[in-house]
Amino acid sequence: MLSVAWAGSGQTPARLGAAAGPGSPLYLALGDSLAAGVGASEPAQTGYVGLVFEALRTDPASPYREAELTLLNLGDPGETTTSIQASGGQLEEALAEIERRKDGGTAGNETAVITIDIGANDFLPLVQGQSPCLPNPLAPACQKAAMSALTTFRTNFTDIMRRLRAAAGPEVEIVALGLYNPLSGSGGPFGAVGDAAVELFNSTAAAAAADSEIQARMADVFTLFDGRGTELSHIAELPPDVHPNDSGHYLIAQAVVMALGLPADAVAAPPDAGGDGDVDTPWVLYIGLVVGGVVVVAGGLVVLARRRATRGQTSKCRGGL
Repeated sequence: MLSVAWAGSGQTPARLGAAAGPGSPLYLALGDSLAAGVGASEPAQTGYVGLVFEALRTDPASPYREAELTLLNLGDPGETTTSIQASGGQLEEALAEIERRKDGGTAGNETAVITIDIGANDFLPLVQGQSPCLPNPLAPACQKAAMSALTTFRTNFTDIMRRLRAAAGPEVEIVALGLYNPLSGSGGPFGAVGDAAVELFNSTAAAAAADSEIQARMADVFTLFDGRGTELSHIAELPPDVHPNDSGHYLIAQAVVMALGLPADAVAAPPDAGGDGDVDTPWVLYIGLVVGGVVVVAGGLVVLARRRATRGQTSKCRGGL
């Protein structure tokens, strides 16, 4: 039975955890509001982390089925690749727990699985305040800011993953989650552009995860949401919310367990999983912007790259950002 502890205020989950017993391997989850279970009807149970935890504990193909697997979920809404590395923050706490278990001398008590979703919030400044991207995402000033944000994300994400791998060792499974487009399939202006932008983000994360010093797995969330974003997200609610509903968290959990080598049906479908697929206007424009800032800004970079390619600079554009 999962014992859940809550901290924070209001309805926002800040920490989910389970007390460790002797000889209990650890599933360690890091991330932002997705890891915290925001959008799920019962964050600890129907959020993707809780669903993955249950799959690891119960599926016949799981190597942890007979073990007293423990969950420590450090996911914190609003986290960025910068804030997660702050002193006393989520990453520091995770690294300390990994080392504590390694040095504890209890057989079978080591960290076994790590999942992380991080980076979408890095791009919010591009669509807030006096950002040059708000009047025109294709303006040179916006593209410069977007390039800077993507470079910072790539550097930070790579550092985070390297630190996790160095602490955990080569035998620990590490899975990084890609982004999804909550407006995929909507037919609106941010459907196709958003898809291209999110794929750009995901390719950047995947390249970092594949680094020889990291060798982490990527959970392909994007394809599971492809054409179904409005069905799987809370985008019809006010204020606008692009977090996944129970059905969305269920698919995210499936992507994670498949990255770990388990079958998709290892994840138990939550009862009455579903969501409202109607997109309220005028919120659709705002929603498209808030997808971590990636939909508009990175979409603008895709367009810019294509323009440059037509000017005989194809070789420079294909190298990625």
